[in-house]
Amino acid sequence: GVVKVWRVGEAGDVSADAEFDKIYKDTGAHSGWVRDVAWAPSVGLPVNTIATCGEDKMVHIYSQAGAGQGWVCKKLPALEAVAWRLSWSLAGSVLAISAADGKVTLWKEGLDCEWRLLDSINDGV
Repeated sequence: GVVKVWRVGEAGDVSADAEFDKIYKDTGAHSGWVRDVAWAPSVGLPVNTIATCGEDKMVHIYSQAGAGQGWVCKKLPALEAVAWRLSWSLAGSVLAISAADGKVTLWKEGLDCEWRLLDSINDGV
């Protein structure tokens, strides 16, 4: 699967973000289909955070400290089932991941910049 970030220049020209393309390829793109991409709300901060999930049961979180800065990728531990959907909290601090096994997991980044599982909810399916 492929994920792209597009930039719109001051003259209105559209181009792929070369820095994102590089980190995406260097960190190991998703194998198989990309099921969802979710851009976190920035709440007034000049930070970009994007989560992606795919058929490979992986969730990648890409962050950029500010426009023109480099991207960093963090990979969550592999899920037990295919990840289907992603959703950020309104503040952009908690990521919800729903998977094919009916489980929803909630993740939050700590002060040490590591992502941790907050809770896991299973509807019994």
